[in-house]
Amino acid sequence: MTLPITSLPIPQSTVKYLSSRNIVHLSDVLKTFPWLDTYSYEDVEVQIEELNLPEVHRNLLTDFLINHFQKPVFQTSKTVKQSIPIITFCSSLDTLLCGGILPNEIVEFLGEPSSGTSQLCMQLAVDCSIPQMFGGRACKSLLIDCNGDICKIRLKQMATAALGHLNLIASNAEEKAVSSKLTADDLLSKVNTARCTNYTQLIALINAVSNDCCYGAIIIDALATHFRHEFEDMRQRTNILAELSNKLHKLCIDFPVSLVIVNQVRMDGEGSIQPCLGESWSHTATRRVFLRRVSSDIYSATIMKGKRSGESANFRISSRGIRDCPS
Repeated sequence: MTLPITSLPIPQSTVKYLSSRNIVHLSDVLKTFPWLDTYSYEDVEVQIEELNLPEVHRNLLTDFLINHFQKPVFQTSKTVKQSIPIITFCSSLDTLLCGGILPNEIVEFLGEPSSGTSQLCMQLAVDCSIPQMFGGRACKSLLIDCNGDICKIRLKQMATAALGHLNLIASNAEEKAVSSKLTADDLLSKVNTARCTNYTQLIALINAVSNDCCYGAIIIDALATHFRHEFEDMRQRTNILAELSNKLHKLCIDFPVSLVIVNQVRMDGEGSIQPCLGESWSHTATRRVFLRRVSSDIYSATIMKGKRSGESANFRISSRGIRDCPS
């Protein structure tokens, strides 16, 4: 638990305040808040109020501790396999994401059509299958297709390219033996896809997975599809989204799973691009990343919420998948 709090997806102002109280590593969190593994949300609120923190830090810290530091998270993080982030195969993008996408967190990617969201979803699903000795998590992934944009042929291309990379970086006899026996189909055998054509199918699938999750990553492309046009009653939509948000948070607490959600964007009355699904939904994700297309094969990612907020990185989408831009 020596990970510095500066790498956590919380605002810098809160990081500075915690540092002033000598809370600089994850281990310090447990020393300062030893009651986290047994207290409810309401109990945590009371305990944090007794610390006499400024309100802005108190609210942020309450939500963050409940969602990321309760007992299930610490139990699962002791396992090396479950603490490995999912990489993107682009070093600049991985750096922007503080190493990748960790278990027990929800990351939301959003952007206009052709901004690379579906390509990134497929790349992350393939990368989950990479053996642990090569820095992968070696876990199953569930890729939920709400748009009809997930292509099995494209997944096969990415898996073949990933396998070629593993063969290239294998540096000892054991790694070479493993990579030489692996096939693209072996990697894809851990990638499970599901097509959801309406929001009731999506919710039913999340409910089923929540009972006994066997996946290291659940990737939803794109959740907003079924919530933008299928509702006439906006109050009903808000209530269903709030319930879904709670289920996703509970899923991340109960299981060592990484949740990746794709959202869409819209134009507001002033012509500015805004995320869909409203203000309440914006609190669901730990981190929020805006994607946009820069040129024919170059794309940009900008952190809108979380650690490194406001920072950007470019990446390329090639025939092999998500990669670094040429220098």
